[in-house]
Amino acid sequence: MSNNQKVYVAGIGMITPVGANAAMTAASVNAGISGYKVSDYLNAQDQPITMASIPNSIFSDIDAEIDEGDRFNERHDRVIKMAIVAIREACAQSTTNQPIPLVLAMPEEQDDIDGLSPLTENLEQNCKPWVSATYSRSIYNGRAAGIEAIDFAFRYLYELPNDFMMIGGSDSYQDYSRLSPLSEANRVLAQDSMEGFAPGEAAGFLLLTRNPQLAMVRNGHIIALSPPGIADEPGHLGNEVPYRGDGLDQAFKKALKNHEQPNIHSIYSSMNGENHWAKEYGVATMRNKSAFQDEVKIEHPADIFGDLGAATGPVLIGLAAEHLYSHPNAKAHLVYSSSDTAKRGAIVVEKLQAVI
Repeated sequence: MSNNQKVYVAGIGMITPVGANAAMTAASVNAGISGYKVSDYLNAQDQPITMASIPNSIFSDIDAEIDEGDRFNERHDRVIKMAIVAIREACAQSTTNQPIPLVLAMPEEQDDIDGLSPLTENLEQNCKPWVSATYSRSIYNGRAAGIEAIDFAFRYLYELPNDFMMIGGSDSYQDYSRLSPLSEANRVLAQDSMEGFAPGEAAGFLLLTRNPQLAMVRNGHIIALSPPGIADEPGHLGNEVPYRGDGLDQAFKKALKNHEQPNIHSIYSSMNGENHWAKEYGVATMRNKSAFQDEVKIEHPADIFGDLGAATGPVLIGLAAEHLYSHPNAKAHLVYSSSDTAKRGAIVVEKLQAVI
């Protein structure tokens, strides 16, 4: 893959605990409006878990026909409906009436799926004509899977004659099947566990194109993505190998190699409040210090909307794009996301003059 290759953002869609669309989410994040609330879920010590959730009333208002499969699962229902909202927003200005190849970022855990209806078939039913189950695939790598999906999109868009490709993720912790293992590991935020994270939920989708003339234009600019950096961390949370931060360091190096200008304004991070991720960030930035401006900023919106799981990467990229569109002095951001297991992903999001 040439480092001169770019893909361009043709559409952004998201729904998060602090916004029903991309613009509302960006405004809430910029204003520091927190979506954290004490939930009805309890941790292993029977204390309420602090979470960031989309109001239940939102889901009842979503126009969708959901196949519940052999059994109903509320978390699955929320994941489907959030994805529908975000895909419709991302494709609202699309010029195609044909199915768009889709790569879904999915959680690392594939538990509790027996009897549930397939996500892609529900999306096909409710997101016509853009989604077809036949042209969809999934990557089960959690937070980093969205950036990994963009790596796949680069190869696809440059090897096959397609104008568009869509990547995204929809995820929710609203089920004890997700919360209990985290609670037992003392990783969720509660009264006596202040170093845990707030489980969130969201969907984020990006419509991508290799043709800059098909990109979304705002204020005379378009958003370009450089080839991402993908790497593995041997000392991840699920491994006993000593942690050295090599995975994120290598992901940074690969992503920054494809963007040689030292004009990174901000780093959008998947850090969620756990100490492990702060240490990793410190290692990666220290080893790549020469690539950044001295005043580079760090943004970790999980402080606002919680940990978004597999939706993290697409939402962070969408927020970085929204910031670039609206801030004249910002030229480029680095976005990265780290999974609980080995995968690490980083990518440069850049603002360019629109093609006339």
